[in-house]
Amino acid sequence: MNIFVRTRLVYILLGALCGLAALAATNHPAHSDTNAPVFTSDSGPYELIIFSDYFCTPCQKVEKEWEKTIAGLIERGNVKVTFVDLPIYKLTPLYGKYFLYAFNAASDYKEALRARQLLFEKASRFGAITEQHLANAMREANIPIKEYDTNKSLERYKEMITKYRAHSTPTFVFIYSPADIRKYSGSELIRKGMAEFLNTLEQ
Repeated sequence: MNIFVRTRLVYILLGALCGLAALAATNHPAHSDTNAPVFTSDSGPYELIIFSDYFCTPCQKVEKEWEKTIAGLIERGNVKVTFVDLPIYKLTPLYGKYFLYAFNAASDYKEALRARQLLFEKASRFGAITEQHLANAMREANIPIKEYDTNKSLERYKEMITKYRAHSTPTFVFIYSPADIRKYSGSELIRKGMAEFLNTLEQ
């Protein structure tokens, strides 16, 4: 059983005012605060970084296709999985904030992933369009939340977007080593990347 630790696996969300164009133009991104809330399962030699938007239809499909596999990677403990939300749609920062609140209150990674699944489901049918709607949805699903100032986390998010030059969703970044980083965008290429990644893990 993996130990849920809020120290290494970073769930990443850009703020509503941090648009993609601004990120692309940033020459000197702010350094992140390493004490900003993060969560992780056991450390591993590999890393998977997932860039997505709750309201992006291809992202919704990719999420359903790979959610069990990703949960399995976290469970086995040899892959660090990082979620990065790009605020392409107007409501994405609000949804991402509530994921942060949920994982900040979660007792294990399964609770955090359950919150993520709920948010994707709500976004797919615009089932929650205000903060009160989201708060009610979390409460009705028995998903606890713990509010906090997310600004320090947002600084970490900007660094990740800039570092991996992620400007579209869905995008998966597979890190085999510092010298072997592979980025795939779109459902078909993501399937190719996942097949390669899972094959490596089985060797």
